[in-house]
Amino acid sequence: MKCFFDGSHTKLPDGRSWLTLAGFVAGDSLWNRFNEEWKAEVLEKREPHAPYLHMSEMYTTDSDFKGFTKERWNSLILDAVNYLQNLPKLALCAIVCTIDEMDREGLAARGFTIPEPHVICAECCIGAAFSWRFDNCPDGLEPAYIYFDQNEKFMHHFRQQWLCEKKRQRPVITNTFWGLIEDVGALNMRDAPALQAADMVAWATSRRHSGVERSMRYLMDVIEKVVPTGRFTLDGEALKERYGKEAAEPDCADCETES
Repeated sequence: MKCFFDGSHTKLPDGRSWLTLAGFVAGDSLWNRFNEEWKAEVLEKREPHAPYLHMSEMYTTDSDFKGFTKERWNSLILDAVNYLQNLPKLALCAIVCTIDEMDREGLAARGFTIPEPHVICAECCIGAAFSWRFDNCPDGLEPAYIYFDQNEKFMHHFRQQWLCEKKRQRPVITNTFWGLIEDVGALNMRDAPALQAADMVAWATSRRHSGVERSMRYLMDVIEKVVPTGRFTLDGEALKERYGKEAAEPDCADCETES
């Protein structure tokens, strides 16, 4: 089992901001063929070939995307969605967590004990990824490898927790969450097709929340219709429900941030 996550951030015209972590979870049998198929069915399906998919570079026509037109960019994104759509529905799941940073700051100021937004997103996404895998493959659990794009703040706190738990592990695994994790690390998105797919979902989620009518604003609506997706949208009400009353302790003992 491998999970690949990438982050995104958007500011609304009214000053509010949404932080997003998105990614995919699947078993090793799918990931073993994903890289070659992504290259053939997405990056090199049409001319000119794309060296990789990175949504923040959309509509760029120079550097690595020399010769690209708006139409070629649109076809690249649609080819990516079509490829994901045609994968077996129980083989892969997209996971997305988006948090309203202004609502979270307001609740923290009122005395709610709420982790940092990057910590919340990582815990929600990774927890949901494990739940999905347990539900769909209860008899075929595999060691878990969790990867983030380079320089992602989402990774640090979770990796530190994992390293601490790893030191405590006994020869016989007693914790089926931490004990199944073999690695938590960073990869270069340009060399990791699964992170390119995660980048597309994270970017599409941010564009959905942007409040601005522009190209590809409804891309996430399309993705959710054709790719199995687990989604957390944490505004003020959802955060209050999740983290309890003012000055209360959080529901989960693993939600403390590092000092």
